[in-house]
Amino acid sequence: MLMQKIKILAVAPYEGMADTIAILASQRDDIELTAQTGDLNTGKKIAMELAHKNYDVIISRGGTAELIRSTVDLPVVDISISGYDILRTIKLAQNYSGKFVIAGFSGITSYARVLCDLLQYDIDIITFSSEENAVAALRTAKKKGCTLVLCDMTGSNAAKKLNLNSILITSGTESINDAIDEAVKLVRSSQHVYKQKDLFQALLTNEDREFLIYDPAGSLWFSSLVVDEMNVSLMHFVQTYLSAFLKVPNQCVERQIRDKIYTLKNRHLYYAEQKYTAVTIQQKEALYPEEDFGITIYNKSDQLPNDFLDFYSSSNNMGNISHMIEEYSKSRLPILMIGEIGTGKDKVASLLYENGPFDSSPFYKIDCEFMNERKWNTLISSDNSPLNSLHSTIYIKNPGALSKNQAEKLFLYLEQTNLAKRNRLLFSLVLNSDQYPETTTVRDYLENHLSCLTLKLPPLRERADDIPSITALHLHKLNVSLGKQIIGFETEAMELMTNFSWPHNLDQLQHVLKELIVITQTPYIVYQDVKHMLEQETTPSYGLPSANLDLHQTLDEINYQIIQTVLKEEHGNKEKTSRRLGISRSTLWRILKNYGK
Repeated sequence: MLMQKIKILAVAPYEGMADTIAILASQRDDIELTAQTGDLNTGKKIAMELAHKNYDVIISRGGTAELIRSTVDLPVVDISISGYDILRTIKLAQNYSGKFVIAGFSGITSYARVLCDLLQYDIDIITFSSEENAVAALRTAKKKGCTLVLCDMTGSNAAKKLNLNSILITSGTESINDAIDEAVKLVRSSQHVYKQKDLFQALLTNEDREFLIYDPAGSLWFSSLVVDEMNVSLMHFVQTYLSAFLKVPNQCVERQIRDKIYTLKNRHLYYAEQKYTAVTIQQKEALYPEEDFGITIYNKSDQLPNDFLDFYSSSNNMGNISHMIEEYSKSRLPILMIGEIGTGKDKVASLLYENGPFDSSPFYKIDCEFMNERKWNTLISSDNSPLNSLHSTIYIKNPGALSKNQAEKLFLYLEQTNLAKRNRLLFSLVLNSDQYPETTTVRDYLENHLSCLTLKLPPLRERADDIPSITALHLHKLNVSLGKQIIGFETEAMELMTNFSWPHNLDQLQHVLKELIVITQTPYIVYQDVKHMLEQETTPSYGLPSANLDLHQTLDEINYQIIQTVLKEEHGNKEKTSRRLGISRSTLWRILKNYGK
């Protein structure tokens, strides 16, 4: 029966040793050896990067071996410096006419001291405790007349900086073979443990998923990925969530990279009271290209900016909506959000997810406006569809944009698969658009058949009293991001803002605020800038009078006629009149005054 070959990583402090190790290893059939060159911290870095590549043991020399032993869990065997290695170097140096010393880490100098005592050699011996104090120690020796150093790699590098000659104390083939033999014996003595490790490792690496294990410090300790499979984008994806994975177990995140969907799941493992983090990576074919807007994947750990609380935390009447969002978040029941364009339905959906029962799993947004018949059929039928997930949050945005056939397929799918019981479902519908003819049908089904909780988001014109608070909160953020120091609005400028109808609601308010801040150079946003900006915005006529107008009059007279009509409908209430007309109260007052009212 063939014995399993021992996998050895050799980290040699100098290139000649690495070559010798490789030659000696090629003459043996009981080991698989990889030789790398690196002294001290370079060697330590090599060991840290490669230790998880299924090696059984590491061999190295001197200070490099000590550093590696302190940073990796694999056993480390020293390539020793034998008395013969030191004696050979001393004999070589005795041909040198100047004064020489022996210098290095204790692994070399302890042998040298015993050898010199036995042979009664009068040679100064210098021991380094670290790479940093090697130069200082040799500088002192130089001042005492030393011109040659018998040393290890650290001493050789220090000698070069001081323009001293040096002879490297090399390890002979006997020492290297002894280290390899010792490594083989060490692994064979625990063969049953390594056999178990290899079997479990083979089981893991033959799975249709990959495994990564990180040590308590967050360094990669084990990987089932082959080196050439270490896809840069994939490992960057893992690194993005690693800090969160190290802290909180049982998370699931997902991202599309080109034509694949990668799913990461983590768990915590404990060994010797140390916490390790295991990450599994699964992949599947994506339904649509990466740049397609039909499906968007979001994970709570992404921490995308969410301005929704700025818009909905400032008023009395909206306090009820905030409370409903908070309570609805705790439920697993499906939720339908309804409102006009720009009332923040997407932001509400993300809040319901982030504070909901499945916040440790991905959030899928399916935008029905980007779904043709072929793509919708793929979504419904594919095994890789997010609709086949479990304990995730699925947000179906604006199903009113579906065709009648697509909507019927959605209703049938919801009934046959119990999707609402397996996942958290969120829906949204746009109320103020004739562009989506199936809106009424879909709403009826979601409310009366699927029993969705309904969350109505009011338009901005119905909450004009909130606009000063909203703008104050948003001005602060824009000041920070744009490097401005704007305090607020002039009184008449704010009247224009509160009296404007805002047909596109919060979205429109956001972009108007941003443009106003960009053009404002004074502490306050002025009336003329607001007036100019709002005149460029589309303003539909919500509830404007249907009275017949005499178009043979001047424009000012026509405006006055409109004001009179609206003022009458509002029973003389000038505040409501100015709000309906989208003008400030002071402007209304001036027009009425000019006509003697």
